[in-house]
Amino acid sequence: MLLAEADGSICGGALGLFDYDTRILSKHRLLVDDEPPRCDTSAAVESDYWAAHLTVARPGRDARGPRLPQDVLEIEIRRRVGHGMAEQLIARNNSMSAADVTLRLELDADFRDAVDHQDAARYSRTTTRNWELHARALTFDHHAEWNGRSVHRATRIRVVHADSSPSDHDDGIEFPLALPPQGTWTATLAYDSLVDGRWRTSETAAFEQASARDRLRQAWRRRRTQMKAAHPTFAAAYETAAEDLFALRAWEFDAAPDAWMPNAGVPSYTGVFGRDSLAAAWQGALIGADMLRGALTRIAESQAHDDSAWHDREPGKMVHEMRRGPLSELELIPHRAYYGTQTTSAMFVALSEYWHWTGDTAALRQHRDAAIAALEWARRYGDRDQDGFLEYERRSPCGLKNHGWKDSDEAIRYPDGRIVENPIATIEEQAFYWLARQRMAEMLVALGDPGRADEFAERAQRLRAQWHDAFWMPEEGFYAIALDPRKQRVASIASNPGHALAAGLVPVAHAQQCADRLMAADMFSGWGIRTLSRNHPSYNPLAYHLGTVWPVENATFALGFKRYGLDAQLEQLVTGMIDAVAHFDSHRLPEALGGHGREETPVPTLYPESNAPQAWSASAVVQLVQALLGIYPFAPANVIALVRPRLPEWLPTVTIRNLRVGNATISIRFERQRNGSTMFDVIDKSGHVFVVEIPPPQDVDPAGQHWNEAVRTWLLERVPGRLASALRLALGVSP
Repeated sequence: MLLAEADGSICGGALGLFDYDTRILSKHRLLVDDEPPRCDTSAAVESDYWAAHLTVARPGRDARGPRLPQDVLEIEIRRRVGHGMAEQLIARNNSMSAADVTLRLELDADFRDAVDHQDAARYSRTTTRNWELHARALTFDHHAEWNGRSVHRATRIRVVHADSSPSDHDDGIEFPLALPPQGTWTATLAYDSLVDGRWRTSETAAFEQASARDRLRQAWRRRRTQMKAAHPTFAAAYETAAEDLFALRAWEFDAAPDAWMPNAGVPSYTGVFGRDSLAAAWQGALIGADMLRGALTRIAESQAHDDSAWHDREPGKMVHEMRRGPLSELELIPHRAYYGTQTTSAMFVALSEYWHWTGDTAALRQHRDAAIAALEWARRYGDRDQDGFLEYERRSPCGLKNHGWKDSDEAIRYPDGRIVENPIATIEEQAFYWLARQRMAEMLVALGDPGRADEFAERAQRLRAQWHDAFWMPEEGFYAIALDPRKQRVASIASNPGHALAAGLVPVAHAQQCADRLMAADMFSGWGIRTLSRNHPSYNPLAYHLGTVWPVENATFALGFKRYGLDAQLEQLVTGMIDAVAHFDSHRLPEALGGHGREETPVPTLYPESNAPQAWSASAVVQLVQALLGIYPFAPANVIALVRPRLPEWLPTVTIRNLRVGNATISIRFERQRNGSTMFDVIDKSGHVFVVEIPPPQDVDPAGQHWNEAVRTWLLERVPGRLASALRLALGVSP
């Protein structure tokens, strides 16, 4: 990851070149005759390719020359980031007069951890600098120690090519440039990174020919789902989201060329973030299943097998965060592999979503034991008092207080503003737990283990039976955010219950109330649903979980509205989010919006520390598209279900091309009709796949054919034996 000024310079602050959560380049300043050039233009060519044009004025006195009044020395910088960085420098003398100048790169590396933490000053460290004349390389060698542990990192800056000989300078590398009129000088440098005793070297040839990553990117673009829409913002937001997800690809964790996972967000969240990667992969699966395939593999590999209070780790638990910076490597913080979350284990249910998109039963077999172990962790360790609900407590002194969906320390509060002490049972974690059990039963049926499947289905049913009464607040017509240590309802009004709506856990009789409460004026800002009611005493529109609007949540709630046939709420929510994205650069939704209402400000505000791009904000846009169109795949049955597609008035047509379900691809055009309904046409198809339109599975106002009847008629008649039973479990259809 590279963070730099517009002219490419790195001079303090949070800027730098980072590799494995460590700043391997903390200073880069280009000078010509001791003066910084002027930056005329800079831009990203691709997510890993950046270029800038700088100029140094060399004006003559008059128009007779040979040096003319507008003469300049032009400096072009090109950079390719990955395995360190490759850099190409090009100097052009745009003059009839020769130019003899000195180009100097001021360089330094401090090996600071990407995680800003108070313990950063506690460990001892040394960095030595060495210039190797014959190798034409400048090396910064870093050693750190604490409590018997050590870390060795290094940065090596190699002059791969230069039209003049480099030399060492006190603070960098210097080049003499002797340029004839209209002459050009070039140099190529490689910024290598030492990790685990091995040098990671960038592709310096990538300036002249396509790199391996370039080829994979182009192949992915040809393969992924495309979307065209008669609304420029809607179309642009989808395109940006798709490109951002690939741009966030964590190449170091590729399981295969078509199996990868995204970084959670830049600049703050690089490395493995379990629930973020799974959530983004699940929400973004409409684009393609590559992310799900990769995320499931890598998260399964990180599953805990022992107990460690320091890491909030117990057997079977799925990882929350994995870092490789000095603080983690030295165990000053527990993030080398930190497990302080309940959400990742439940979200491993994304395995069933992967199966729905691909029909890949072999993947179910591959990850079956990991999925069962995650649910066994939840039963044995997550449900600490064995009352049927998941509670969490912090064991690590450097861990997170809250292990639910909202994991900031201040997130869970009583209605009077007091913080809720642990242990806490948050409402959304029970919904995730219920859904995980239900989907585990589905997968076991598909794998031919009906007896074990019945156990999970029965456990899911028991949780469902007790959940509503435990959390429902009749006087509010809504659910409590959590149960406190005394198992009393925490009656704060927050967004958390929306996840239960999306999971399908809310009884149909209460779904309308739940949705209306989410869309009430104190919760819905006009751009999206706030994390906390603005009537709460702790509400702050710019606080992480106390009033901001999270796109990832809102897209999940949109699916909930679709599930219950709440078309008006779905349209209002999607309209607000698309109106918001129109105000952001490149039509990119940030990590979180400010909670300010549209009546307060004509433009959406921004959570000050937002990452952009953020993986699950990008995937949220993809899921909003999926929710509007009602697309749901059942690849094991060679079926695409369209759950009552509805296009808003501002979106008359949408065309989805190259949608892959199983081994088939299909293109579908959707068009809004005058009566508000939406029609669709299959305009292209390759492979064996059926398209059927069905009503919402838990429609609050059913008219005509019921969901159960439609599914039996159109889907399950086509599916034999145990596969039909598995789909019934997935869809909640009665036998």
